[in-house]
Amino acid sequence: MGEVEVQSFLALARSYLKTEKLPERIRNALNTIFTKEDGASLYRSKIIGESHDHITQNKYPIIKGRRYSVRNILCVWYLLNGDTGKTKAFLQSYAKSGMTSKFEKMLLELANQQYLEFFSLGVVRENIHEIIEALKSDEFDLFTDKLPSPFFSNHDDPSDISPILIAYSQDIPWEDYMSRYEDAEFNFNEKRYDKAKEILHKLEEDAVIRLPVVEALNKKIKAIEAEAEEAWNYFQKMLN
Repeated sequence: MGEVEVQSFLALARSYLKTEKLPERIRNALNTIFTKEDGASLYRSKIIGESHDHITQNKYPIIKGRRYSVRNILCVWYLLNGDTGKTKAFLQSYAKSGMTSKFEKMLLELANQQYLEFFSLGVVRENIHEIIEALKSDEFDLFTDKLPSPFFSNHDDPSDISPILIAYSQDIPWEDYMSRYEDAEFNFNEKRYDKAKEILHKLEEDAVIRLPVVEALNKKIKAIEAEAEEAWNYFQKMLN
């Protein structure tokens, strides 16, 4: 009898999303993907092991060494717009013949359609391409290796995927956030830094989520202001 992970797939999901409770939509999706045998014949055997009598809490235990499959499936499910059926179809296809052009095209198309949400949460287009390249690589295994995170790099945890939790925890006014950010960016490009900072500050106050793109633009403004202050101080010294 093969070894299995002590944590259940739901416990692993909670740890990857850094939460004590999964939103119902995420929990239901994972239950369907991991426990429902319909449409899962090929990929399920690569993830789900045999139940051990001494691990009563795990009716569907994850095979030892396959814990990253939970994280990777969360990433794919999110990029496929939270469509559980498409995710299962992708996993079946991947288990049979690896990444296909059909699903590569689907991921790219859905990324374009979800531009507002992705932009606000800090999904990086280059990272989506990295994910696709990893899935296409013969050296990568979705069920054992770790996919890149689709989000802006978190220096404390570069593989962080917890923003997925935010997208399904509450209703987010993506269009409003995007419109206000674009207004700040316009003022930034026009070198009206005080106005840009004012807009960004109000957006951060009102936002119900952390917005990495706002933080990034604020850093750009601070860097420019610091450079200008340094140049001014140097000029003053030269005059004296």
